[in-house]
Amino acid sequence: MAFFVLVAGAMIVAWMSDMITKYGIGGSGVLILPGMIDSIPRVLLYGQGLGSGAVFFTPKLWLVLVISVAVVVIFTIFINKAELRIPLQRPFGQNDFSESYLPIRVLAAGSMPFMFTTTVFMIPSYIGSFVPEGEFNRFVQNYVAFDNPVGILIYCSIIVFLGYVFSFMNFQTERLTKNLKKSGDYIFNVVPGTATRHYLNQRLFHLSTVANILILITIIDTTMDQFKTMYLRMHYDLL
Repeated sequence: MAFFVLVAGAMIVAWMSDMITKYGIGGSGVLILPGMIDSIPRVLLYGQGLGSGAVFFTPKLWLVLVISVAVVVIFTIFINKAELRIPLQRPFGQNDFSESYLPIRVLAAGSMPFMFTTTVFMIPSYIGSFVPEGEFNRFVQNYVAFDNPVGILIYCSIIVFLGYVFSFMNFQTERLTKNLKKSGDYIFNVVPGTATRHYLNQRLFHLSTVANILILITIIDTTMDQFKTMYLRMHYDLL
């Protein structure tokens, strides 16, 4: 019953995303935005767990919070809109307004790796539950978790892998190369066809690597803070 309920819910969410994309704005991001906004006051009021407490607001803390949020928002918008612009040669449209370029976003994968990584990370736990006494389930229980280095390494590997996968899925270099060849446009010093596809794949791979490094820095920084909190809690001696 739980399986059918989850599948039905997933189909409803997919349908709602399609309807938003067709008749509205925002796509599937609109569906997850309310939950993200709702969780912010809860974190501020009750802390992030691992021994942290609630936040007590003071005028100084409000000032730091506003400045921090502004910096993060500006930096996030900059990274989200950052793109590599590859100049295109248009032999069939030579005029003063014929300058064109092919944009490749730094975050070509968007938010999809974040949305799917946790799901993929939890799949071994579901598989291991069918064989509770097996070696696979014991490995999952001991290592596939966020409280040990092996689990964090697995999680980071999944998000990096999905970052590359969704970047190539969203950009679709094969289809783009065919469209450029049909229209007669080409990249300067790059032969149309296979060479263009290899060139675009290489540029997309480099940008995806930069994006994955940014993601890993964020994950590692958050994880180090959590380990520090756990270490201090376990080594705290009463006076």
